[in-house]
Amino acid sequence: MKFSKLLLLLSTGVSKIHASGSLDVDVDAYSYVTSLMAEDATTADVASDAICTTAIDEYTKSDSIEDDSTIEQIMTREGLKMNFDADDRGQIITLDSVRYPYDENMVVRPLPSNHLLTSFVFDMTSESFGPRRNPQESDQYTHYTVFPKAMKPLLERTSTRQLQLRFTRGFWDAESWGPLPYDGVKSGGSGVELWATIEATSKDEAYHKWKSLANYLSGHFCASINFIDSAKTSFPVYSFKGDTGDSAIPLFDRENKDSNLYILHAALANEPICTENLTPLIKLLPTRGKSGISTYLDGHKVFDSVWHSLSIDIDTKCDLKSELCHYEMEAMVDMVIHVPNVLERFENPIPKPVGGDKLRCDLTKPYDAYECFPLPEDTAISFSLSQLFNKTITGCNKFIERPSTICVETTTEWDISLKIVDDDSLMGDESNCFELEDTKRYDVILDSHNSKSVVSTGDVPVFVSRALTGYGQDHGGLRTVLNNPNDTPVTITFFESFPWFMRIFLSSLTVESSNGDITVNKLMESMYYSPAVDRKRPTHLEFTMEIPAHTTFSFSYQFDKTLLQFAEYPPDANHGFEIESAVVTVLSPKPYQLRTSTLLLLLSTPDFSMPYNVIIISSTILGLIFGVVFNLLVKRVVTLEEADKVLVERSIKYRLLMLKQRVLSKLGLSH
Repeated sequence: MKFSKLLLLLSTGVSKIHASGSLDVDVDAYSYVTSLMAEDATTADVASDAICTTAIDEYTKSDSIEDDSTIEQIMTREGLKMNFDADDRGQIITLDSVRYPYDENMVVRPLPSNHLLTSFVFDMTSESFGPRRNPQESDQYTHYTVFPKAMKPLLERTSTRQLQLRFTRGFWDAESWGPLPYDGVKSGGSGVELWATIEATSKDEAYHKWKSLANYLSGHFCASINFIDSAKTSFPVYSFKGDTGDSAIPLFDRENKDSNLYILHAALANEPICTENLTPLIKLLPTRGKSGISTYLDGHKVFDSVWHSLSIDIDTKCDLKSELCHYEMEAMVDMVIHVPNVLERFENPIPKPVGGDKLRCDLTKPYDAYECFPLPEDTAISFSLSQLFNKTITGCNKFIERPSTICVETTTEWDISLKIVDDDSLMGDESNCFELEDTKRYDVILDSHNSKSVVSTGDVPVFVSRALTGYGQDHGGLRTVLNNPNDTPVTITFFESFPWFMRIFLSSLTVESSNGDITVNKLMESMYYSPAVDRKRPTHLEFTMEIPAHTTFSFSYQFDKTLLQFAEYPPDANHGFEIESAVVTVLSPKPYQLRTSTLLLLLSTPDFSMPYNVIIISSTILGLIFGVVFNLLVKRVVTLEEADKVLVERSIKYRLLMLKQRVLSKLGLSH
């Protein structure tokens, strides 16, 4: 009687059964595995690398199993779908029913002036778990599928219920490009921005957990987040409440009456963003950048852009009926590319002068054989994503619930097609959305004779700019201008956090408007002000205000600059200190969030070469004094005649004469 050997491989997220040989099969083990997979595919990996060892004919009630068709019948009876793929080692059965809560999509949107916005979105959901106050005391094992294993222990240890991390650099031209992607809620200020909702019994406990969270994220993302301390941390009151409000954030320790949720925020405006921050983010994805749309995430392309933003959002969701919770993580990468510049570098990696036949000169203005005024960029453009990212998309992921999608948001004046590189075929769709279902190489081609025709995403609710005023090393001022170009009033919250060495005088707050009838009392609906404590707490300022329609106004206040200790200056002290962006959150008529640009504050900087000058002068003076005193103590004072006699006696001629006399005296020849 023949038997079959079944090897169950579930460690990669895609279950595989390999038929190769004749061995005993364990009926109970196989039945248990298939029942688990039929009920809940996400628990199938408990049988990772399991080999069945008992006669399978007892399970099938048949005489024997001699081929893969009988195995297929067994799997069909168990309600599992499968695919047979050829392999060097035999037949591979892929179970289609094993799908994990992971979704990825890519959105491409042309912008004015031949710019291109590319957004990558990755959604992951953890396994359900029971909320508990102290996870270290639980003896339950933790199961992971697509949710990053590095994040869940951190969230549990620091009692973090919501986490938002932003890496942003560049300039977003809101006047030309319109609103920020996702209404600005997924973008941060220049540098690194971090805020989180932490469950704790007091502010001190929340800060200690916050510090642990920052230290871990610093090491994981290779950033300077560990420099966040109490002098850079603030507790927002009106801002960063989230889309659903604090009521949707669960409390795990409800029995403790002192338990509460605290929102903490900090930013590092001078933090550079580079590949070292992108690579850890890619490693959090289950694909690790090897398949799906994540293959486009190359540091040389992401950071060679006009504007780029990396964001990570983790929320805690709980079901009140089942009392089970899970984490939802959303990782996003957004960037704006200037297409002609990227195509030029793609065609000519080594820069060289443009040929005369390719020059586009404005003949209506003066020109000669060597110089001319250039024409605007050509509106006829054709390119593919492989030219921009220097690679194609390597297939899709078979373990996700929905296929990977690429959507291009354009007008009818653009022609969009999906190219299957393996068979060199093109396909199109009216919606310009394509699903990557097969394990092939894909590319997206965009072509237009009028690149100025782009999709309108609406108007920006409010514009804001901020600048430093005044001069001198002791005092300064800050002026913020807000403009509402719309027909309806806009309600906003304005959040600012200043370092402790900027001592704000809130009494100097003044408002100037185009209407002339706006005052501080009329404008400010509510205000929160927390003064700074030297080296312990920043200045925290928040306003809630309503801006009338078609109104431009500015508010300003004065501040003093504080002297720092010698060791508190950075190595590039003469560069100045970068002040983090202000955050403007629009409450009505629609939710929107934007940041101002960072500020460069110059403080009184000491002459760091002075210690070396002091050391040199002091050493010279000490050397002179020591030499004089040493001569007085060691040397003897004599008259001039004695000195001349000593000099004569010390001369070589005198010593030779004396030597000659001694020799002659010994020989008896001396007179």
